[in-house]
Amino acid sequence: MKVTYIQHSGFAVEWEECVWVFDYYKGAVPEWDKRKPLFVFASHVHEDHFNPEIFNLFSEYEQVSYILSSDIRRKVIKLSLPDDTAAKIKFLKVDEELNLPVSGELRLEVGTFDSTDCGVSFLVKYKGHYVFHAGDLNCWIWDEDTKADRNNMISRFESEIDKLENIPVDLAFLPLDPRLGDNYDMGIRYFMEHVKCRAIFPMHLWERYDTVKRFRDSLKDEREKEEIIDISCLGQDWEIKD
Repeated sequence: MKVTYIQHSGFAVEWEECVWVFDYYKGAVPEWDKRKPLFVFASHVHEDHFNPEIFNLFSEYEQVSYILSSDIRRKVIKLSLPDDTAAKIKFLKVDEELNLPVSGELRLEVGTFDSTDCGVSFLVKYKGHYVFHAGDLNCWIWDEDTKADRNNMISRFESEIDKLENIPVDLAFLPLDPRLGDNYDMGIRYFMEHVKCRAIFPMHLWERYDTVKRFRDSLKDEREKEEIIDISCLGQDWEIKD
């Protein structure tokens, strides 16, 4: 599979049979075979995770499905999309599942987890592989938070991540937000301690790519450092062995 960093929390995952796009916000998108099924995910309504332009950007693909968090529904209704485009949209709430055909007997299995902000996070299973896109599921601890707020956030975040504890995740896209100051890595560290994962792509960086280096340098275990993909510029891509 090939992973491409688009921008912010936007990534593409290209397989031999299909392509996935997560949380397109803005930025250049690779050209793929337009005959391949395309699955476009949006985790929640915030403008840095959902851009209505996706309905134009990917309109030329023969088989496109839009898998959107249910909190985006109102915004989509206001767009008054053509009926043929609207028919390609699936809205998902927390703890819902969706099973979609890809090619032949191949299926895409989509499950949703809760978020500690808005919308959902996605766990996608395909050909025995698991890919997790957190959306805004993170341990959002701000300096001004009260102790009660802090404890509530930690509890909510950990309860969602714990659901992944026995799942062999191949790829994970997780927030590593520099705006959180010294708390910037609380979420990703907890994930690494409790979830087995082959490759972790930091996101929600606001193009502060030095944040990735700072985090990787803080890890003492070389194996853990290798799990963290070093993101340094827009349009980067990586070949990941299936």
